[in-house]
Amino acid sequence: MNCESVLKSAPVALFLMALVSSGHGVERLASCCTSVSNEEITEPILGYMIQERNLPCVNAVIFQTNSGLYCSRLRAPWVFQKIKELRAKARSTIPSSSASLLSNQ
Repeated sequence: MNCESVLKSAPVALFLMALVSSGHGVERLASCCTSVSNEEITEPILGYMIQERNLPCVNAVIFQTNSGLYCSRLRAPWVFQKIKELRAKARSTIPSSSASLLSNQ
């Protein structure tokens, strides 16, 4: 395994550890979202990831905040607008080594 492969796999490993060990809020995240909430997240969102249905996991948007990970319904009224905002913000900022593991850049 070369250095580039190790660097590419490290964030994936960290993300998987975060999925298993952290996450709380409306729906606590274990290894995947098995249920979702329509409730809007009121704290700042750092990043997100789209999860596709693969039972027992359900279609979801996983939002990352300072306090943990939230499982939200993809079709909740506020979710699409929040994703658009996060994408626009990601395009307007210069990537850094401290970028969120969940941000879609």
